[in-house]
Amino acid sequence: MIIRRIEIQNIRSHLSSKVEFDEGFNCMVGGVGVGKTSILLSLHFALFGEPLYRDYGYLLREDKNNCKVSVEFEHSGKIYKVVRGLKRERGGRITQDPSILTLSENGKLLAWGKIAAVQEQLKTITGIDKKMFEEFIWIQQEKLKEILNMTPRERQNLLDELFGFTDFHKAWESLLQYKKHYDAVRVTLEKDPDVAGFTELKNQYDELLVEYINLQSEIENLKGMVAEAEKSFRDAEENLRNLEALERKVESLKEEKLKVLTLLSESNAYIENSKKQIEDKSLDVENYRDSLRQIKNEREKILGSFHVKSLTELKNLVERLDKESLNIKNEFSSLKGFVENAEKSLIILENEDVCPTCRRKIESFERDKIVNQIRIEYSNAQQKLLTLESRLNEVELNFKSAFEAKSKVEFLESKISEVEKLISDREKELNELKSKVNEKLRIHENLSLKLKDIENEISMFKVDEVENARRVREEKLLNYKNLLSQLKHQEEMVKEKLNQLEIVERKLQTAREKIKQKNLADKVCKIIDLLRFSYKEVVPLLREVYIDGLRETVQSVMDSLTSESERSFYVEIDDEYTPILIDESGFKRNVNQISGGERTWLALAYRVGLGRLIMEAKTGQSFELLILDEPTEALGTEDRSIEALAKAISNLKMVRQILAVTHSEELAKEASTKIFVSKRNNISFVEKL
Repeated sequence: MIIRRIEIQNIRSHLSSKVEFDEGFNCMVGGVGVGKTSILLSLHFALFGEPLYRDYGYLLREDKNNCKVSVEFEHSGKIYKVVRGLKRERGGRITQDPSILTLSENGKLLAWGKIAAVQEQLKTITGIDKKMFEEFIWIQQEKLKEILNMTPRERQNLLDELFGFTDFHKAWESLLQYKKHYDAVRVTLEKDPDVAGFTELKNQYDELLVEYINLQSEIENLKGMVAEAEKSFRDAEENLRNLEALERKVESLKEEKLKVLTLLSESNAYIENSKKQIEDKSLDVENYRDSLRQIKNEREKILGSFHVKSLTELKNLVERLDKESLNIKNEFSSLKGFVENAEKSLIILENEDVCPTCRRKIESFERDKIVNQIRIEYSNAQQKLLTLESRLNEVELNFKSAFEAKSKVEFLESKISEVEKLISDREKELNELKSKVNEKLRIHENLSLKLKDIENEISMFKVDEVENARRVREEKLLNYKNLLSQLKHQEEMVKEKLNQLEIVERKLQTAREKIKQKNLADKVCKIIDLLRFSYKEVVPLLREVYIDGLRETVQSVMDSLTSESERSFYVEIDDEYTPILIDESGFKRNVNQISGGERTWLALAYRVGLGRLIMEAKTGQSFELLILDEPTEALGTEDRSIEALAKAISNLKMVRQILAVTHSEELAKEASTKIFVSKRNNISFVEKL
C-alpha cells in the first residue's frame, strides 16, 4: 500500500491541509507541536475508523463540530480513496459521520454510509488490520529500539504470540483439561448400570416386540370383522331409514289425498258456478248487440235524410249552411244600406238642385238624369232584397234542421261507443271466465290423476316390513358393538404393550448413547494424547523455520541499510529471537555491546525484517509502507547517529515508501521528498518543498 494524498479539515490544529507523498523516503519536518503527528493520526483514522485512544476527542478541533479526512492510496495497481468524518453531537459526544463515509476504487464507489461495510472492504483490499498497522507499519516515538531492549524471554513471548506459537502452547495446556474430563467420562460410563445391563435390556425389548406384533395381528383380524359388522349394520340402518321414510311418505300421501279430495270438491263447485255466470254474461252481450244495431240504424236514417254518410260530413254541411247564412245577411245588410242612401238622395234631389254626394249645384236636366238612375238602382236593390230574404229564410231553416240532426247523431255516436265498450267489457269478462274455467278443468283433471297415483302408492306399502327392518337393525347394532368393544380392549392392550416397548426403547437408546459416549471418550483421549504430543514437537520446529526466515529478512534489510558504509555486518538470531551482530572478523556482539549507530541500524533492520516476515506470512503481500514517528528521539548530532539513521533510511530501497515525521532538519536532508509543517495563530500549514 502506497499513500498518495491526505486531505484533512478541522483535525487538531489543521483547518484545511493537503499533503501529497511520493514513493521513496518522504519526510515531514517541523518544530514541536506544529501538527506533524496530526497527519499520521488522520491517516490512522481514515484507514481504520477506530479511535487510537479512548475516544475521538484527540482528533476533532476544539472550536469545530465537524471534521473530515480523505486518504488516497495505491494498492496492486489500483487507486483507492477513503473518506471519513466526525461530528460533535449534543452533550459533546464525538462520533463518526456516516453521511460522508465512502470508499472508491479508480473513482467507482465500492461502499458507503455503513462503517462495518467500509472497514470490511478495506481489510479485504489491503489485508492489514489495526494491530498489524500499529505494531509493524507505524513505528511510533521511542518504539524503534523497544524490541531490542526487551529481555530475551519477553521478546520470545511477544514474537511467539505474533507468529501464533503461543496458541500451540495454550492448546497443549487446554487439551490436558479435556483429557482429564474425557478420562473421567469414560470411567463413569463403564460403571453405568445401563451400559452393563445392555444385553439383558435388549432381550427384554425383543420379547415385548414379539408380543406387540402378535397383538397387532389380532387387532387387524378384529378390524376386518368390525368393518364387516359395521357395513352390515349400516346397510340394515339404511334399509330401515328408507322404510321409515316410506312410512312417513305414506302418512304424508294420506294427508295429501285428503287435500286433493278437498281441492276436487272446490274445483267442481267453482266450475258449476262459473258456467252459470258464462250463460248470464253471454245473454247480456246479445242484448247489448241488439241495442247497438237499433242505435246504428237510427243514426244511418238521420244521415240518409241529409244525403251524408258520416257525422263528419254532417258537420261540414252545418258549417257550410252557417257560412252561407252569414254571407246572405252581410249582402242583405249592404243592400239595405244602399236603399236607405238612395231614398235620402231622392228626397234631396226633389227639394234642391244640388248633387246629393258633393252638394254642388246642378242643372235641372242633370238632376233628372241622376234621379232616373237612382230610381232604377233602387228598384233593382229592392227586388234583390226580396230574393235574399227568401233565400235566407230557406238557408236558416235548413241550418236548424241540420244542426239538430248533428246533435242527435253526436248523441247516438256516444251511445254507440258506450254500448260497444259494454259489449267489449262483457266479452273480455266472458273470455277470462272461460279461460279460468278451462284452467280449473285442467287442474281438476290433474288432481284426479294425482289422486289415482296417491291411492296406488298407498296400496303398495306394507306395515310389517318396517317392524322386521327394526328388529334386524337392532341385531346388527348389537353385534357391531360387541366386536367394537373387543377391538377397543385389544387396542388398550396394544397401547399398554407399546408404552412398555417405548420405555424399554428409551432405556436402550440411553444405553446406546452412553456406549457411544464411552467409545467417543476413548477415541478423544487417544486423539488428545496424539495432539498434545504433536503440539509439543511442532513448536520448536516452526520456531526454527521462522527464525531462519527472520534472520534472512533482517540480513537483507541490514545489507540495504549499510550499502553505502565501509562496513558490513552479519546478523544471527538465537532461539529466543535475540539478534547478535557479527562483524567481518567474526566477533559476535549482542545489542548491549554495539555502538549507537550500529544499534540504530540493527533496530531498523529488525523492525523492517520482522514487519516483512509477518506481512508476507499473514497477508501474502509485500511490505511496501513504513511510517516512522520521531525516529531520532534520544539521538544526537555529536555522535552523528541522526546522520547515520538518515542515510540508513534513504538506503532502505526494499520498502517502496517511507513516511517519517521529525523535527530534525538533519534527518530531512536525506529525504527524497520534504514536506514542511508550520503553525501560526494555532493553525497548521503544510508545504511541499
